[in-house]
Amino acid sequence: MEYSWNQFRTLNHIRNLPLNEQVKRYRFYLEELSSIINVQNKGRAIRPTVTIPFSGFLLQENFDYILQEDGSRIYL
Repeated sequence: MEYSWNQFRTLNHIRNLPLNEQVKRYRFYLEELSSIINVQNKGRAIRPTVTIPFSGFLLQENFDYILQEDGSRIYL
């Protein structure tokens, strides 16, 4: 439920606060509400990741080829 300024000011935990604190909390409330609505409308922005296919021979850290049991190199 969205609260108008007058409705927000009458909430039990807000009513006894000084006016400047009420305004600060109402602005925070509006920002939070805006963020929630934005996520609901758009969803989280997730960039599609592009996977670049790899092809070549497998290498060890010392750049020697990884060999199969028959001595041939492993190719991807």
